[in-house]
Amino acid sequence: MAWFSQSHGIVPLTAQGADATSSLDLDSINMAKYDQVTVCILFAASLVGDNVLTFGCGATDGTKTANATFHYRLGSAAPKATSSDVYAADATSASLTLTAATYQGKLLVCELDAAEMNISDTQYQYLTVNLDGTASTGTVTAWAVMSRPTYAEAVMDSVVV
Repeated sequence: MAWFSQSHGIVPLTAQGADATSSLDLDSINMAKYDQVTVCILFAASLVGDNVLTFGCGATDGTKTANATFHYRLGSAAPKATSSDVYAADATSASLTLTAATYQGKLLVCELDAAEMNISDTQYQYLTVNLDGTASTGTVTAWAVMSRPTYAEAVMDSVVV
């Protein structure tokens, strides 16, 4: 039997409670060895203003040449509350406005297939999730779960550069 951690990459993308007060790039992810990524972003209740979330794609670590369209679902309530594990219907965006009153204290689950990183006939390898908080302030904690590895191994190579 393979454990979840042997078939999926689990990647912290921020330090616990990272401040998104201007433009916050989460750690870049090298998608070369996985076909799918799920990015989970937990917003603190202190979120104010509007952030803009993008999934920037590039040929090298940290480069955001083009934005990919990603799927997302928002949790219905804050952690530990009833229905915190019930998510809204699947929606898509290439630039998602995160209105504080809607997102504060909730978990946002975003998903992207590596094939969706083919933009204008260019297949990008690196993904950098960005929170543009120039009109807001807030604290977030984010992590990624890498799925469908090209070749599963008991100890997967790092995807963080």
